[in-house]
Formats: sequence, C-alpha cells, structure tokens
Amino acid sequence: MRTNLFFTILLSACTIPALSQTYSLDDCKRMALEHNRQIQSSRIETEIALQTRREAFTNYFPSISAAGTIFNANHNTIQADMAIPIPVMGMEMPFSLAMLKHGKAAGITAVQPIFAGGQIFNGNKLSAIGEEVSRFQLKLSEDEILETTEQYFWQLIALQEKLNTIATIEKQLDNIRNDVEIAVKAGISTRNDLLRVELQQQEVQSNRLKIENGMRINKLLLKQYTGIQDNNFDISCDGFQEPESPALYFISPEEAVIRRTEYQLLNKNVEATKLQKRMTLGKNLPSVGVGAGYLYHDFTGRDNDFGMVFATVSVPISSWWGGSHAVKRDKLKLQQAENDRLQSIEMMQIEVQQCWHELQEAYEQILLSQKSIASATENLRLNENYFHAGTVSLSDLLDAQTLFQQSKDQYTDACSEYRTRLSRYFRITGRQNIGQ
Repeated sequence: MRTNLFFTILLSACTIPALSQTYSLDDCKRMALEHNRQIQSSRIETEIALQTRREAFTNYFPSISAAGTIFNANHNTIQADMAIPIPVMGMEMPFSLAMLKHGKAAGITAVQPIFAGGQIFNGNKLSAIGEEVSRFQLKLSEDEILETTEQYFWQLIALQEKLNTIATIEKQLDNIRNDVEIAVKAGISTRNDLLRVELQQQEVQSNRLKIENGMRINKLLLKQYTGIQDNNFDISCDGFQEPESPALYFISPEEAVIRRTEYQLLNKNVEATKLQKRMTLGKNLPSVGVGAGYLYHDFTGRDNDFGMVFATVSVPISSWWGGSHAVKRDKLKLQQAENDRLQSIEMMQIEVQQCWHELQEAYEQILLSQKSIASATENLRLNENYFHAGTVSLSDLLDAQTLFQQSKDQYTDACSEYRTRLSRYFRITGRQNIGQ
C-alpha cells in the first residue's frame, strides 16, 4: 500500500508542469552582456591587448643573457712549430706548441638600452593605444548587442500584442457566428452567411499559427543571444506604453558624433599613425646601450674569471638608403588617416540626421495608427449595430472587423518600430538607452 502511495505521489510530481522563467528587458540585456559569444571574444581581445602592453613595457628593462659552452676536440685546435733563438750559443731551439683540445666557458651579460631612437618609448605608447582601442571596440560590441537584444525583445512583445488582437477577433467572430446560426435557424439568413463566418475564422486561425511560429523562432534567437537556458521562457512587459515625443531625446549631429565611440577610435587611429611614423624614424637613428658582464673560462688550463663593463653604439648606415622613403610613406599614411577621420565624421553626422528623421517618422506612424484604431473601432461598432438592425450585410460587418484587426496590427508594428528606432538613435548618438 505504501509502495503504491509512493509511486502515486512520484507520478503526480512528474506530471506537474515546470514553471517557466520570466525575463524583463533589463534581464535580457544584462544576460546578453554576460553570455553573448561576441562579447566574450571582444573581452578576450581586450585581455590580449593588455598583455601586449605589458610585454612592451619590459623593453625598458635590461636585456640579460647567459651562455655556456664545453668542448672536447679530437686534437688540439691550436698547433704551431716555433724556434727560440739562443744568442750566446748562436743557435735556435725548436719546440712545438699545442693547446685548446678541450675546455669550457660561461658568462652572463646585461645590456641596458640608453637611447634607441625613441622606439621603446613610442612602442609603449603604441601598445597603450592598442589597449584603449580594444576597450573601445568592446564598448561598440556591447552597444550593438544591446540594440539587437532590444530588437528581438520588442519583436516578441509585438507578436504577443498581435496574439491578444487575434484573441479579441476570435471572440467577436464567435459572437457573430452564434448570431448567424440563430438567424439561419430562423430562416432570416442563408447557409452562405454561416460559411463566410467560418472562412473568416479559419483565416484568423491561420494568422494565429503564423504568429505563434514567429514567436518560437524569435525566442530561439533571443535565447541564443542572451544565453537563456530555459527552453520554455516568457518575457514580461506591460505592452507598448504611450510613447513620448522624440523631441525629448534630440541632440545635434555635431555633439552626437563627439559622444560616439567610433569618434574616439578615429582619433586613436590618427594618434597611432603618428607614433608609427616616429617608430619608422627611430629605426634610422643610432642606438646606445651600456652593459656589464661576468665571464669564466679554462682555455689556458687554469680557471680564469673576470668582470667587465662596456658600451655599445649601433648606427644603421645601410638602413638610411630606404629609411627616407619609409618616413615619407608614413607621412602619407598620416595624411590619409586624417582624411579618413574627417570623411567618417561627415558620414556619421549624416547617419545621425537620417536616424533622427526615421525616428520622427516612426512616431508619426504611431499617431496615425492611433487615429486609425479609433476610426476602425467606431466603424466596427456601427456595423455591429446596423447588422443586428438588419440594415447592413454580413460582408460589411466582416470587412469592418478586418479593418479593425489591421489597424490594431499597424499600431503594434508602429510601436515596435519606434522602440527599435529609439534604441538605435541612442546608440549612434553615444548615449545609454533610456527609452524603456
């Protein structure tokens, strides 16, 4: 008996549906920044740039090297026959010299660069710029991810609103069908009217299937983008609230461009090009270093060790032949970077203006769709009254209902488009998206 009770409780627990997790827009954006693979790759690039800067900083330190050798030859590496004159006896004494058949040596040296044509200093500044650029690129990736996340989110909200409209239309059609069935039984209407209502219901059901499929696909995209683990999740939102006028968010194109991350990247590109020109110039300048070392060997058959200090000067004479052309080339690249910067600023200003006009257009579409809903609602109400009074046909009533559904869907699409445009406008004007 207890066993049966246990399995009954276990079966009941298994049949209880799991509660689906609900996510708000802020939740989706936060999760997208934490789990999106593009963001993860950008963060890795930032870490790579940090390590590159730290690597460049080590060039300020002395260059230390140690080496050792040991050898054993099959015969002496130095052999010579010599004669030592003996003045008293008026003769020479011959003897043979042989040495260095085996030996060992070791040493350690440290060289501190004093002057390297500015290559170390400029190289460190260049690597620091690379780190800043990687952080700016991470910020760009984050902004794009947030914008796309909002786009998917508002598309889902729009589909949900359309489902609500479908539900309203279905109730209206059910009421109309009941009225038509009663009229057919009473002999007032024909069977053809009932078939027309059924066709309208089937079309609405077809629209429902399309919307539900669109929601499934959109949820998959949002899930992949944000890293949501739940297969069955919901999003929470109060629908499309009354939007505020975009005039509240206006900013001049000139100010907007200065705020943008792309503007900072353009400046860094020019700065990096200047440093690259200095690096090229430094390659053609002398380099100076000082060093110290400690050496040991036993080549003479006895241990011998000593320390020393030295200075080195290197003059790249042969590099001067092509070095002047390399400097001129980098000067031209600097001019090109400045020109690209100015052109990009002009194009960004145009982009801001274009996005502003699109935002205004989206807002005007909302206002027009609101008027359309009011007109379609009144038209549907009048046609329902006239249909019950017998002064209009069923076709007029169904047409009025179709217009009502179209006006509601147009409003939903307009609101979704406005939210998407507003998110984009905030991104390209260098501001955090506050248009929730």
